[in-house]
Amino acid sequence: MTPNPLLKKLGYSDSDRLVIIHADDIGMCHASIQAYKDLWNFGTITSGAVMVPCAWFPAVAQMCRENPEMDMGVHATLNAEWDSYRWGPISTRDQSTGLMDADGYFHQERNPVYENGSMSSSV
Repeated sequence: MTPNPLLKKLGYSDSDRLVIIHADDIGMCHASIQAYKDLWNFGTITSGAVMVPCAWFPAVAQMCRENPEMDMGVHATLNAEWDSYRWGPISTRDQSTGLMDADGYFHQERNPVYENGSMSSSV
């Protein structure tokens, strides 16, 4: 097996092995923020991804401003699978994008996004 050149760039040897524990969907609910913070401080996780369209995104952004060493990415969010807890796009409310269901939320399943999503709509 060919050694991963990134290991040396990160200061590890060719024989070192790394594990990245990633926490997903941060900001979907308030508890995800405190859980991420606790797990980060304990050293259990090494990265996470925030869901920008969710209600608790501003609190995640604040946490990251207060803790710039935290590794937080952005989760590409194109659906909202829950029955009674939904969110929609923040870049547009234009139905012609195909990103939203009849109620203005992201589709619950991925197939309607594949079938209806339009790259030509103004977003």
